[in-house]
Amino acid sequence: FCHLPHPKRAAHLDKRHRDLLKALPYEKRIRIVLPLLRLKALQLDASLETAQLLDAIGDLSVEEPPEVGSGDSQEPSFMAPVGTAEPISRKSEHMLTSALRCLSLRSLIVCLNRAPAGKRRQKAIDDLLHHLRMRSRRLEMLDVVGGC
Repeated sequence: FCHLPHPKRAAHLDKRHRDLLKALPYEKRIRIVLPLLRLKALQLDASLETAQLLDAIGDLSVEEPPEVGSGDSQEPSFMAPVGTAEPISRKSEHMLTSALRCLSLRSLIVCLNRAPAGKRRQKAIDDLLHHLRMRSRRLEMLDVVGGC
């Protein structure tokens, strides 16, 4: 029996949660995932630029309708087509939100990234990813330099 500490397995959505996510219309998916994404992203980097990039994603979700059929053929079936099932109950929505709260920042971005996206919203998500990658690399470099 090993007594050494090991990292936990990454949280993921089970089949029931994936089905609930699939049932959500595009706008509702954004409305549920974006506040959780904002919370986790701002915990990582509370800069004004991060907040502005998150705002851009939220603003575009209202302005830009999703492109139907824009998902590539390798996209998991639980992510497309969006909003084709019956609306989910308030209890189910709460259960899904609780499950999403346990996901990593990367997994939340994937939840948005796999939904049908317009070009501008996709660019906004890509810009956020790039910004967070650059910020985390800078912080890692500061840790290395500060440790010398």
